[in-house]
Formats: sequence, structure tokens, C-alpha cells
Amino acid sequence: MRKFRLHIFLFFIVLIIPSLAIRIYGQEISLQQKKNAQTAYNKGIQSIGEESYWVALEYLSAALDYNPRFEMGYLTRGKVNLYLDNIDEAVQDFTMAIELNGDFGEAYFYRGYALLNDDPPDRVNTDFSAALANGFKEPYVFYYRGIYRLLKNDYTEAILDFTEAVELDDDYALAYHDRGTAKRLLGDYQGAVYDYRQAVDRKPDFTLAYNNMGSVKINLGNFQGAIDDFTVAINLDSGFYRAYNNRGSAKFQMGDYQGALEDFNRVLELNEDYAPAYINIGNTQTKLNNIEEAAMHLARAVELNDSSGIAYLNRGFVRELMGDLTGACEDWSRALELGVEAASQYVSECDQ
Repeated sequence: MRKFRLHIFLFFIVLIIPSLAIRIYGQEISLQQKKNAQTAYNKGIQSIGEESYWVALEYLSAALDYNPRFEMGYLTRGKVNLYLDNIDEAVQDFTMAIELNGDFGEAYFYRGYALLNDDPPDRVNTDFSAALANGFKEPYVFYYRGIYRLLKNDYTEAILDFTEAVELDDDYALAYHDRGTAKRLLGDYQGAVYDYRQAVDRKPDFTLAYNNMGSVKINLGNFQGAIDDFTVAINLDSGFYRAYNNRGSAKFQMGDYQGALEDFNRVLELNEDYAPAYINIGNTQTKLNNIEEAAMHLARAVELNDSSGIAYLNRGFVRELMGDLTGACEDWSRALELGVEAASQYVSECDQ
């Protein structure tokens, strides 16, 4: 499950306390109880500042015991629960804040944010939209609604949200980056490069943005530009094995097979179980006419990921070169079963 982390905004609230007691859920809340709630709340805020989050929970819970209609108390306790990954408790707190104040835009946002994951429910979008409708129009609200829409493959609407985010905050590197990703998924490669460039201009150590910009440049046929971007990503993070793999792919496209092998082998030094590197080494060794080496690496790719149709397709080519037509046909058939349509022409030849 993909997890998202947002800075938790906490602040003191100065309450105007009426002199009369009020009745809540059949129970009168006295002036003294409200004062006690505020005191406990402030101690909770102090504990948050000291990064004593479990202590903060105790104080905030005490505040809510004193005053069950303390909507800001629920919001703040929800944020602390969210920080501690107590997702269910956080959602309950944000929901309570909303029940107490149906116009509480910030509580709608945080409830949606708490539920945001790789397969978010529809209520996430509803909550983000409710936050905006109730005046909570922070850049990150648009950004995370854009993330929701990106996860739901609604790329055009995601772009609109990311655009709103950067219009409100021109330094929002993440919003530029993810707008670039949405554009890439729509096939707008030039637009994607532009947005990735905006992201790294604002965040020069944005390793992932350099990597993704390089990947788009491969799609545009700008292999040297891609190599340059992957190299920056590697310089920023020497353990970024996917960037080595991608740089090797760009070198392969330029015919630099030895340079490609160096990068692919570096990937395996960093992650010996990364199946795409074995496929790439197999393809490169085939280009170098090292057929046995190619077969060995493609076999390993299949071992690591037996649902990789590309691995079966390419191993089929190598088996054909080795004279093993039966094995080649078996691999191509498996590739076709796994959805690699390009394998169909080879399978048809096997049937002749």
C-alpha cells in the first residue's frame, strides 16, 4: 500500500468561553470544564512540539473528555493519530470534528488524506472536494486530490488539480513532478519534460524527477539527454539502482553495449533480485553474440518473475539462436499467455 506523508499543521486555538454552561449529549459542560479542556489541549500542543506524541494523545483525549464538543481537539488528535499511523482512530476523530461542524474544511481534507492509498475509496475525492467547497483551498488540497485522480487514471483532471496547486504555490516541486507524470501517461512527452524540469529547478536534489525526465527523453529518442539525467540521479543517490538500469537502457539504444553492461551489472550489485536487469543483460549479451551468457541471465529473470512476458519472449529468441526450437516455442507461447501480443507471430510460426 502506498503511503503518503503530509506535514501535520498544529497551532494553538484561543477560545472565547461563554459564561453560561451549555448542555452536550444530555450533560452540562461548565465553564470550568471548558477551561480544563483548553489547558489539557495546550499541554497536548506543547507535547507535540517536544515530539512526545503519545503524551500528546493523552492530553488531547483528556481535553475531549472535559469538552466533547471541542472540534479543534478532535482535529488535532486526529492529526497526531495520523502521524502515528493510527489510521482508523484518525478517521474517527476527523469524522467527529465534521459532525460537530459540517463546514469544517480542514477536517474534510485530513479525513480524505487519511484514507488515501494505492486504491483509495471514492469518499477520498468527496472529502477533498468538500474541503475546497468549505473554503480550505490550500495548495496541498488540490495536490492530493490530483494524486487521487492520478491513482484513478483520470489524468486530465489530475493535471487540472496539479495546475491549481502550482498556481497557488509556484515552488511546489512535487506538484510539477506529478503533473509531469500525468502528462507522460497521456503521451505528452514534451509537456512532461517541461514539468520535470520545473520540479528540479525548484528542488535540485529531486532524484526521482531526474530519473523520470530521463525516461521520457528515451521515449523522445533523446538518448544522450536521458543519459545525462540518469547520471545526475545517480550522482545524487549512488544506490538508485533503477537509475543505473535506465541509464544502461539508454546506452543500449545508442549502441554502447559495454557501457550498458557496466550499468546493468551495477544494478545487480545493488539489488541481485532485480529481474529487469537480468532481461537487459540477456538482451545486451545477445547483441554481443554471447548467447550462453544471454540464456543464463534470461533464465534467471524468469526464475525471479515468472509473470514477465518480455522475459519469456526474449528467452525464446535466445533459445532459437541456440537451436532449441521446442524451447523457443514454449517460451513464446507463455509470453503470449502473459499478454505480449508481439509473441503471436512467432507462435504462429511454431504451428507451421
